Amino acid sequence: MRYRVAPSLMCADLLRLADQLKELERAGVDYLHIDVMDGHFVPNLALNLDLARQVQAYTEVPLDVHLMVKNPETYIEAVRTLTPQRVSFHVEATTNPIRLVRALKGGKTQVGLAINPATPLETLNYLLDEIDYVLVMTVEPGFAGQAFIPEMLCKITCLERIAIARKKQVEIEVDGNLNSKWASECIQHGASVLVAGTSSVFRGDGNLYEACIAFRREIDFLRPESERPVAQSC
Repeated sequence: MRYRVAPSLMCADLLRLADQLKELERAGVDYLHIDVMDGHFVPNLALNLDLARQVQAYTEVPLDVHLMVKNPETYIEAVRTLTPQRVSFHVEATTNPIRLVRALKGGKTQVGLAINPATPLETLNYLLDEIDYVLVMTVEPGFAGQAFIPEMLCKITCLERIAIARKKQVEIEVDGNLNSKWASECIQHGASVLVAGTSSVFRGDGNLYEACIAFRREIDFLRPESERPVAQSC
């Protein structure tokens, strides 16, 4: 399975953002992950769509926007204007997810649903036919540096099984403390897009190009040739 890497700009040095964007682009990253937080859905503030617009004008790397906000319906027009490659919102944050998915779709934009660790997969049963991908949070959303929740590996596998049973192609993205070990495990269980933060690309030494190359190299080294693990229960 070919996996893709989406460095999280929440973890970038905003005082050096232009230089770091060039390093990430040179390293061949697949997306730039932009967390939009409102301080209500999650107890933190992060990036916003105004910054996303500036990033989009500066680099050719597609944007992967993650709305960690209450009332994501209020972002419809801003997202339509930005037209990112991907945008996801939390299914827990709205009472009208199908209506919102349809409103956000258009042009080249793919729409995904993000689910928190405690959110049961049954929540997605009537939504899979509407979306392009699911963003599985492998930590509680809102803060970088949390410990990976191993139980999410089973959730990834079960989600893939549900999609196969429904004959629906739904890409699985994962976000939360993805060091090379956990990233490799997630790929084996069915994920194909990895959000890379402080435990992988933004490790603190300042050389993002080398960090991206090293992250991919470590994942490829750790990935076994054996069959993908089978979840015991869903």
